[in-house]
Amino acid sequence: MPSVARYLTPVLSNRSVADDFYELQLHWPPEAAIPRPGLFLTIRSADGSVRLLRRPFAFSRYDREDNSARIIYKLRGTATTQLAAKRPFDTIDILAPLGTGFPLPEPDTRPILVAGGIGVGPILFLARTLIAHATEPRVIVGARTAGGLPPLPAEEYGEVIACTEDGSYGHRGTAVEALSSYLETTSISNNSGESVLYLCGPEPMLAAAHRLAIECGITAYVALEQTMGCAIGACMGCAVRVRGPEKYARVCTEGPVFDSRTIDWRTTT
Repeated sequence: MPSVARYLTPVLSNRSVADDFYELQLHWPPEAAIPRPGLFLTIRSADGSVRLLRRPFAFSRYDREDNSARIIYKLRGTATTQLAAKRPFDTIDILAPLGTGFPLPEPDTRPILVAGGIGVGPILFLARTLIAHATEPRVIVGARTAGGLPPLPAEEYGEVIACTEDGSYGHRGTAVEALSSYLETTSISNNSGESVLYLCGPEPMLAAAHRLAIECGITAYVALEQTMGCAIGACMGCAVRVRGPEKYARVCTEGPVFDSRTIDWRTTT
């Protein structure tokens, strides 16, 4: 796990990218460890007398050229509303980088990336990273409506399958339904080692994709979304039930990325 440190760093931009979704770009401290897909940071959204827990956000991008990092977040309450009010040159208080990220795929395997809702950030970061390593991923992004989809340029993320539950853009249906259709049409079944899944999104989506991966004999890595107190492994507030002798794992340190087979999905859905 990368070393954890606190930084005060300036905001570079903060813009809307979809309905209720924003992208925050901040200067990355040169002394800090480099963000990787699946890792996250925590932000103190307000200064002064306002007492709110730090909020965790997954990295959605890192650019070496201008030494900046980005997150995509959704307006959900007081903390994210305060975050949306940040402007360029405002200072932001972060702890980063945190957690355990996505492992890169083995050579000659086909990476299939699936995102739902706010899970789009880390999945797009992973897609850019794989392309930079000369690996072409298949990317599936789902949202409720067309307004919930951020820009998905092919030159950055490769060919993307976009789907909406109301059919207002792309394929009608959920990201898992699109994944199931893709696996069927490409005849990927019971060929463990040929493909690997990477997923981030709502828990029901992850559980359904896990079951599909088991049916097809495919390894799946899931990035869990969990409420966190300390985000450094001390409070156990983000613990999830896992299979095996340990019984519990902390999402903030052992995760947020897990092999889906280690999670006890019976207690999460």
